[in-house]
Amino acid sequence: MNKSVNSKNKRIRFESDRLVQQIIDGRKSASVDNLKDIDKDVDDYNSALVVGQYYDVYDSRLVNRTTIRITGLELCRWDSIPERLWRGETNSSAEEFRQDHLEFFNHPADDFEFAAFYFEIAKNIRNND
Repeated sequence: MNKSVNSKNKRIRFESDRLVQQIIDGRKSASVDNLKDIDKDVDDYNSALVVGQYYDVYDSRLVNRTTIRITGLELCRWDSIPERLWRGETNSSAEEFRQDHLEFFNHPADDFEFAAFYFEIAKNIRNND
């Protein structure tokens, strides 16, 4: 039985449609979140993250674009970005990752901790509108 696409999937939205397209294109396989948000439903389009669960990915127009499966969660520090994270985020280095996420994390200190999550595509729904 294929569990990857069904009405019981959780939901997730990313900061921009550019990030959603990177997932669809197979380039993006990781993302980040604040620790305070990782284990709770934020709204109707952002469910708590759970390893092994399937998530329908919605764009800015609330259109389901793809389905991903969370394959891992990890605690990270701002001063020690793992290579698997910055590569999964489509960055070329840990420093580029920090520059891309400086405002997202509100200019954090070196000891700032955040959650990284890793995923794989389960099914692409639609590539373009």
